[in-house]
Amino acid sequence: MHMTISRREFIQYGVLLVPAPRMIAHIKSQYFQHGIASGDPLQDKVIIWTRITEKGTAKEKVYWEIALDEQFTRIQYAGNTSISQQSDYTVKVDVNGLSAGEQYFYRFKYRGQYSPIGKTKTLPNSVGINGMQVAVVSCNNWEDGYFNSFRFLSTKQDVDVVLHLGDYIYEYGTGEYGNPVVDRKNFPGHEIITLGDYRKRYAQYRTDIDLQALHASKPFIMIWDDHEIANDAYADGAKNHQSNEGDYQVRKQAAIQAYLEWLPVRARNAQEMRRSFTVGNDFQLLLTEQRATARTCQLRETDKAFFDSNRSLVGGSQLEWLCDELKASKATWKFIGNQVMFTGYKVKQGFKSPKVNDWWLGYPVEQKKLVDFLSNEQVQNVVFLTGDHHESFVLAMHKEDAYYTYKRTATEKPLAWEFLTPSITSRNGDRLSAEEIVTFEEMLHDKSVNPHLVYGDIKRHGYLLLDIYADRLLAQYCYVDNILTRDASETVLKAFELGVGDFVVREV
Repeated sequence: MHMTISRREFIQYGVLLVPAPRMIAHIKSQYFQHGIASGDPLQDKVIIWTRITEKGTAKEKVYWEIALDEQFTRIQYAGNTSISQQSDYTVKVDVNGLSAGEQYFYRFKYRGQYSPIGKTKTLPNSVGINGMQVAVVSCNNWEDGYFNSFRFLSTKQDVDVVLHLGDYIYEYGTGEYGNPVVDRKNFPGHEIITLGDYRKRYAQYRTDIDLQALHASKPFIMIWDDHEIANDAYADGAKNHQSNEGDYQVRKQAAIQAYLEWLPVRARNAQEMRRSFTVGNDFQLLLTEQRATARTCQLRETDKAFFDSNRSLVGGSQLEWLCDELKASKATWKFIGNQVMFTGYKVKQGFKSPKVNDWWLGYPVEQKKLVDFLSNEQVQNVVFLTGDHHESFVLAMHKEDAYYTYKRTATEKPLAWEFLTPSITSRNGDRLSAEEIVTFEEMLHDKSVNPHLVYGDIKRHGYLLLDIYADRLLAQYCYVDNILTRDASETVLKAFELGVGDFVVREV
């Protein structure tokens, strides 16, 4: 429970937060060692988050305030909330009554000490003439390197919101999945299974100074993927869950609880991770839950049950919700925030095949239902924004005549486009030799193999920066040149434009 008072009541009440020198908010407090964060912004509300590092009691209060200025002379709302061991001493407040498209500053106070100051922003009512900028990120593995992209992203003043598409943490034990040359070791050192384990792993990640800087500077919209639970997770199991690791449902619920405690999302359970964000008539972002609630076990294409109609990735109710939202949407752009690849690509014989069975392609009946819906209903300007794959791709999604075939080209108007963001650090083709990388990427771009592919990069790390305008999109791939240490620089290597008219991607 938390209490909220208005600015007028704050002035009259005069008991919550005693004004303090501006600098005190920038001092790293012993009580706020995991930083601050905000998320799930709407036009009139936003979640603000922190964690009290020292274990207090339920009788002790954490005070918060949100203002229009960094000096907190124009406080809009303030309040207090209790802390509890039941929520791992995390604090999450859903601040209501805010103005659309407004920048706010927020902070917390505990035992007389202030947290760092956070900056957040509500969604606007339209993108306006200057557009709206969304950073699309995923797959930040601690043992694979440093989160340098987060540091660069935190300094970009034009970014309105960060869309994190999953694999915020990884469940593995030390040395099981990472780069041995990187001086970063997981804590705890073993594979995480229990609620306490998951909480400790989140606590470790949230000590990363670059991740803290990004959370403090931008609101996040988030969805989990598999590694927040276990590799290749589905509703009743996971590839990385063995019988000697206990009851999978207990583990899954522990992972979900820790996620909901440690991240600034409004959801209270797995079902509520399905949600929608709308900016006027300009765009709608739709997120579905693709791991914990409805996904059935991954199968190989050679398995007899592969094409069974009862296999699902999102399940019937979510697919119906997604289709209903797309059909009813008045927004020009319809974005589907997607944990795993929808469109896919091919490789020539002799090359390592991609892990199709974990993608939408691994659930061909359900994938076809969505493709047929987009085709039959003629839903316009659909764009999949996808994580998970660790590599950068731009793909035209057509309705093809047969499963997992690509005959139509990227120069034809497709049903939808799919933009895949690279990993922040997680391993991709970066450890192949230079010759192997060139050979593989040349094969990917061979139009006899992938006529629908505009761009594929298997070796770089970074993120996708998406500028959304009423009539066009600008997609920029931002890469860092190093993740092995914090010494790095950033480059915008590729940029693509997509208009609402011909709906064809062009490099700019």
